[in-house]
Amino acid sequence: MAKNPFHASLEAVKSVADRLRQLTGERLDGERLVDAVLMPGQGTARVAVNANSSGPELDEQKGLANLVKGLFSMYRNPAAHEPRLHRTVTDEELLELLTTLSMVHRRLDCARITP
Repeated sequence: MAKNPFHASLEAVKSVADRLRQLTGERLDGERLVDAVLMPGQGTARVAVNANSSGPELDEQKGLANLVKGLFSMYRNPAAHEPRLHRTVTDEELLELLTTLSMVHRRLDCARITP
């Protein structure tokens, strides 16, 4: 939007939370949102990227949830709470982030959504 890697990274990461809310109707945000819709917990996750029926599938599901939480912690939270002056995002870092977020969104494209 402003052709600025800092703002682009912030908006790109926020797109995942927005997507999870659109898929589920949840109003939560951040880690609480991820735990509520992506983390399998006591059964199948509400946004399931696989059948969540075996140990490896549950590990994959938890891995995606933890990856999303990590991206929030690494890019969204510092950007929201610290002055831009103290956080530089290079073009290379932005491209790496966008590649990772593309994979996350692709997994969400194929996810099974349950109420």
